[in-house]
Amino acid sequence: MLVAQVRLYVTTIGMLIVGYYMGMNTFNTRSACGLVFLLVGMLGLPVLGQDGVEGPDTLFLTWFKDPTTSMVVQYLEEGDPIPLVEGASDGVPAFDVPRVSEIEIDGLVGDWGDRGFDPGMMRDERGGVFAADDASAKARIGWDARGLLLMIRVKDDSALESDDIESLWAGDSIECFIGKGVGSDQRYQALIAPGADKKYEQTRQWQYDYRKQRVNELAYKAASSVTEDGYVIEVLLPWRNLEKNNGGPKAGDTFGFQFYVNDLDAEQDMQTLVWFRAHDAHENPDSMYSLRLVGEDEPSGKPVRAWAGISRTIDKAFGAGMPVASMYVIADDALAGKTLVAKCGGEVIGQTVIRKDEDLAGIVFPIKQSVEGERWGTIHVEMDGEVLAYAVAPAWMKTRKPEAREVQLWDANGGDVVDKTRAKDVQGSVWTFDEEMGLYVHRFEFDGLKPAGEYQFTIDGLPMNPLRFRTAPAEVDGPFVFAEGGDVGWGANVAPLHKIAASWEPWFGFIGGDCAYANGRTPESWVKYLRLWRENMVDPQGRLIPMVCAIGNHEVDGSYGQPRSRSPYFLTLFSGLYPEVSYATMDFGDYLSFVLLDSGHLESHESQVDWLKQVLAARQDVPHLFTAYHVPAYPSHRDFDGKYSELARRYWVPVFEEYGVDVSFEHHDHTYKRTHVLKGGKPDPDGVLYMGDGAWGQKPREVATPEQRPYLVKSASASHVIRVTLDGDKRSFLAVDVDGNVLDRYPEED
Repeated sequence: MLVAQVRLYVTTIGMLIVGYYMGMNTFNTRSACGLVFLLVGMLGLPVLGQDGVEGPDTLFLTWFKDPTTSMVVQYLEEGDPIPLVEGASDGVPAFDVPRVSEIEIDGLVGDWGDRGFDPGMMRDERGGVFAADDASAKARIGWDARGLLLMIRVKDDSALESDDIESLWAGDSIECFIGKGVGSDQRYQALIAPGADKKYEQTRQWQYDYRKQRVNELAYKAASSVTEDGYVIEVLLPWRNLEKNNGGPKAGDTFGFQFYVNDLDAEQDMQTLVWFRAHDAHENPDSMYSLRLVGEDEPSGKPVRAWAGISRTIDKAFGAGMPVASMYVIADDALAGKTLVAKCGGEVIGQTVIRKDEDLAGIVFPIKQSVEGERWGTIHVEMDGEVLAYAVAPAWMKTRKPEAREVQLWDANGGDVVDKTRAKDVQGSVWTFDEEMGLYVHRFEFDGLKPAGEYQFTIDGLPMNPLRFRTAPAEVDGPFVFAEGGDVGWGANVAPLHKIAASWEPWFGFIGGDCAYANGRTPESWVKYLRLWRENMVDPQGRLIPMVCAIGNHEVDGSYGQPRSRSPYFLTLFSGLYPEVSYATMDFGDYLSFVLLDSGHLESHESQVDWLKQVLAARQDVPHLFTAYHVPAYPSHRDFDGKYSELARRYWVPVFEEYGVDVSFEHHDHTYKRTHVLKGGKPDPDGVLYMGDGAWGQKPREVATPEQRPYLVKSASASHVIRVTLDGDKRSFLAVDVDGNVLDRYPEED
């Protein structure tokens, strides 16, 4: 099943917790549950098909070898599905929310009384509660013909709200998430700050629209009031935001919903209360709860009193083949000492007693292994015959590694392919991308292609039209264009900049680090990043534009000075370019050489010096000799004396100058800059030009001016992409912002 057709989950959790418990028969709920909620969360991602995109929506091209005679095609796919055991289901239970009448959205609680659904537990992400004099929350949920209704009373001993209207979540506020169902892509997020902070003293609101179908202009209503010990917020989330005909729902309909309470007590002192499941609904609609609408006189659902998840144990004594699973449950303190029973498909698969440790109660316990070749679905945790919590089966329980596929490749212009046939079958390989997610990389490597050749391909077994690409020319007798930038991600600025870059018909796009902002931990971020590239980086002739990447801090869990194991996703996707070290060269014929460096993330600056001297010495006669890396030697936002900038100037810049580097592309600062041609830090026509500073999608930061930093010629606080044009021994650069406005042109007379 393609990524575009599945819901992805990741459980990067406490194998050590489970192993410790099983091996030592002890359990400390404070430490174990803390690790679980810090490390786990049920992270996931809805991955949508995009209009106009044929074939896998994460498919992308890159090079591991000579770009004039080779190409690599890759895409992500979830593993092959494993069937459910008899009687099991992947469905989730729903909480009954009654209809309530005559509710006015005024920030007052009097018209609610005890009506509506009490959602119950509001705790922090590890399962703890805040101090009684700090923050707590009680809520009611109802519905009427207008929409879903939420009333929440927050106890908070201080009022500190965000100054940024688009980031109200960064201060005292609430966040609501609603969708057509759990996991639905027809969803949006509402943020409301109560105006309890004297700087504002009025309700402020913002929204993020994730809806695939924009059926109406997104709007909702919110009101608040300040109380002696906190504040009250009421919200109306209209049905019309989710439905085309605005006919309104009826009893029995279900919706997905989740909400948080954010509490800022001082700078860097941020806490969040969540309605127990996980704190990732902004990325993962599967983390919502299911609400079922019922009539006004019908009983509401029971409050949530526990949260459950499924972990994976590394203890091989419990079985082989399919991963061995355990349950973890975090519960209301009052349930300590109660017996829990885990069931799936009507079968008891585990049983234990909740334990208490200070303000937390919970347990980790093994569950029975399913029949070989089948797997469990949603597991229900019961207490005294009543369902207390449930856990959805994660991807590693649902799938197994898929079979490799073949690619059909042929010359798009009607000529012969490498083996002198009109079509060539290439057997691909399958690499594990993230085992916990059950996500894999399909890879096809083509060698022996013609320089400046144009090819088409299809992938066997997939519904897709032929896709096109071209190899780089071995030599050029006219302009050669590529797009350059860094610090991309998957925000609102990415697609417009991709489209601008694609309109230039570049031979490739270069990203100087911080591609997906996955931090070596969140593979779903790579899915979103690749989807945007696949959808938008297609040139006007319909050709896919290859991607070349250097490593940045957000490719690495820990950012700097880490082992290769801390950058699993980047190094999997680009393993052929960085098989043993995270720096490399890429040569385009005899006209362009790229030297790609690691600015301290997996390799130190000093460790690359000897290699750098060697490769630059061998390329001194190349007309266009470029270096590229993430952290700038000459920053335009960060401190000039920052550690990694200083290391670049100490170890690399003298080598650049000695061996005649023409241009060095730098990133990381989320600004635009162009320096003078520098030697020894001062303008010199025999020096090196430094460009970039990376904001191909990321929100721009404040930038220093040339007056403040004399090594700068141009600087701008703007998201941007750079068009690089090589023509003979000449080169020119054009930087444009997200609206296509020219930020800089060099040489300036061009």
